[in-house]
Amino acid sequence: MSNNKKPGIQAWVRRITDSEMPIFGRTVQEVVSVSQDDDSSAAQLGQAVLKDAAMTTQVLKLANSASYKPAGQRFSTISRAIMMLGFDTVRSMCLTVTLIDSLVQGVHREHLVKEMARSLHAATQAQVVASEMGDPSPEEVFIATLLYHIGDLAFWCFCGDEGDALDEALRVPGRSPEKAQREILGFTLRELGSALAREWALSEWLQAIIRNPDLPDRRSRCLILSRQLAEATEQGWGGKKVAALIRSLADLAGCDEAQLIEKLHQGAKFAVQNSASYGAALVGRAIPLPADVEIGELVNDVAASPDFPLPDPALQLKILRELTGLTRQQADFNMVMEMILEGIHRGIGMDRALFALMTPDRKGLRAKYVLGDQDGLLFKGFRFDLQKRDSGILSYCMSREESLWLDRNSPKEIANQLSDHLVERLGTRSFYLAPIVVKSKVIGVFYTDRLPSGRKLDADAFDSFTHFTQQANLVLNHLASQLG
Repeated sequence: MSNNKKPGIQAWVRRITDSEMPIFGRTVQEVVSVSQDDDSSAAQLGQAVLKDAAMTTQVLKLANSASYKPAGQRFSTISRAIMMLGFDTVRSMCLTVTLIDSLVQGVHREHLVKEMARSLHAATQAQVVASEMGDPSPEEVFIATLLYHIGDLAFWCFCGDEGDALDEALRVPGRSPEKAQREILGFTLRELGSALAREWALSEWLQAIIRNPDLPDRRSRCLILSRQLAEATEQGWGGKKVAALIRSLADLAGCDEAQLIEKLHQGAKFAVQNSASYGAALVGRAIPLPADVEIGELVNDVAASPDFPLPDPALQLKILRELTGLTRQQADFNMVMEMILEGIHRGIGMDRALFALMTPDRKGLRAKYVLGDQDGLLFKGFRFDLQKRDSGILSYCMSREESLWLDRNSPKEIANQLSDHLVERLGTRSFYLAPIVVKSKVIGVFYTDRLPSGRKLDADAFDSFTHFTQQANLVLNHLASQLG
């Protein structure tokens, strides 16, 4: 690193440590110093946690979650949680809670969520592999892997205008991330992470591997391969690169590959569950799961909040009556669609509701209206070529002209129509789908799910969805007859 780049990095370190993340810096230093002192006791760790009332509450909430709590146990004090769960486990909780709390409000949310998901997923898998290796402290491997990309995490949380510029530079085809970072910032985010690790006195091993990812020892290989696995699974768990990485991890740990695959799959599920417990469900939804796992199964205990409307039968009835009234007057197509979507979203209590219209050449399907799509990903991704096999379930629904309920219990005939490509676009395998037929011709489909909240779909909701979409068909056919 040349001298003319050091002031830039040090300015960022001061900004992050003194202005943006002072609590994180102090807490990390205190918790890590306790953990590295052989004479330190559980009581000292407890005291470090208890200095922060918010952290105390969050750690106890996490300790009492299904992911950690032993059967029949409930922890009301930090000291008992440390006693029952172990010193290292609670220490890992503390650092993860503090990291997420410090970063969850980041400006560049897309980059930040993606990086946090990778870090948490990689850390969980590294802990799995470290345990298989017989490492004396797998939790230390978890913490180091979690903080391995601390430069990226801190930058994307507090980057401001520089982040806008780097984001634009990263979109240039063929330009490597490191080259874009040097051009915009004068240093790489790995170098920023190294400087932050020194400033916060993180472990010497973590500082060393951030500087040199090619360290040959088994612990370092475990960290790097787990990070690569977290990134590779974003393209699907069935890819060749994922298989090669799992073989390398099994060789490293000296364990059976088939057994390790099962444990890594469990690790991915655990990472998703933990992210919800840490208050970062959005991060959990960015962690790739094996194809046979539905995210709703992992976070079904997530309570409905104002962001996720509860079923409201009275509102459903009101909207259905208003729709019926539209058959006695001139109505607008857009108004009907908006009323139907609002009925599905707010009345039935669905998280996301979308109407997609067939293209003029009837070869494609494009999203036209949507509710509850906070990040806009559903609207952007709901663009399908009906002539391709990937869109099989959409073509199937429109050809059958009937509502469908998709989930793991769907009949084989229906389930076989659901492609991995479509699941990747939607983010879930559990949803309702219904065609809209006007003058005996299918013009589009309604789609709805409960992916963001992780709540299960149920028969009452499906019946209500079917009723609403049938009413939409009646109203739209009435409008079409009026227009001749």
